[in-house]
Amino acid sequence: MGAKKKATSSTLQKCQYFWEEYKYRHDLVWQRVFIFTTAVVVLSTVPYIQKEIAHLLGVAILIAPILATFLAGFVWVVMRNELKLLDKIKKAYREEQNKLLSKKLKHDLCEKSGFTPLVLSYMGILVILSFGNILITWLVWLPKLQGLTACIDIGASQI
Repeated sequence: MGAKKKATSSTLQKCQYFWEEYKYRHDLVWQRVFIFTTAVVVLSTVPYIQKEIAHLLGVAILIAPILATFLAGFVWVVMRNELKLLDKIKKAYREEQNKLLSKKLKHDLCEKSGFTPLVLSYMGILVILSFGNILITWLVWLPKLQGLTACIDIGASQI
C-alpha cells in the first residue's frame, strides 16, 4: 500500500513540474508573439510615419521594412522550435496526468492541439505581409512621396 501511495506522490510531483513548465512555455510563446508583432509593425511603418526621412533616404528607407521581414522570418523559426518544446512538455504532462485520472477523464494522447499550427500560421502570415509591405513601400509609397514633394517644391518656388 505504501509503494502505491509513493508512486502516486511521484506522479503528482511530475504533473506539478510539467504543469509549471507548460505554463511557462505557453506564456513565453504568447509574449514572443505580441512583442515581435509589435516590432515588425513598428519597423514596417517607419517609411509612412517619417515622411521627411523617407524622402531624404529614398530607396534606403526600405531597410526598415526589410529588417521587419527578416525579423518576422527569424521569429517564425524560433517559434517553431519553441512550440516543439511546448508540445513535448504538454505530451509529458498529459501522460503523467493520465496516470492519476479515471478512465473517463483520460486525455487522448493522439489528439493534436490547434495551437501550434495557428501560431505558426500567424507568424507565416506576418512574414508574407511584411514582405508585401516592402513591395508597397518600394513600388507605391516612395514614388507617391517623391511626387508629393515635387509638387510642394514647385508650389513653394512660385510663391
